[in-house]
Amino acid sequence: MASYGATAAWGPVVTAAAPAVPAAGSPAPIVRLTRRGRLVRTMALGVLLVALVVAGAARLTGQPARAGDVPTRPVATQSVVVEQGDSLWLIAQRAAPESDPRELVREIRELNGLRSNLIQPGQVLLVPGPR
Repeated sequence: MASYGATAAWGPVVTAAAPAVPAAGSPAPIVRLTRRGRLVRTMALGVLLVALVVAGAARLTGQPARAGDVPTRPVATQSVVVEQGDSLWLIAQRAAPESDPRELVREIRELNGLRSNLIQPGQVLLVPGPR
């Protein structure tokens, strides 16, 4: 009596006589990828390659400048001790009376790492020097 298995146009023929588990010492069965499996493997390798190229390019170009980084141009500064009643606005006006105090207040905050305009008497601040 012949045993017939289910066959498909794209799959292997399965017969009842084939052992379900390979015998000990026999070579492992060969894994064959379908067309879709080869496509998925190729796409995964392509994505990995693109990720490596992008990471390498980012490493070669360095990191972009971020807010709070040290300015690239050297700035001449002077130290100022905050007196009672002083504000960043008054200190900026005294440091450069001819320029816009708003810009100088921003620079003072950047130089000193201040998150707000609050300052205390006795505090030492770096102020941009004469321009």
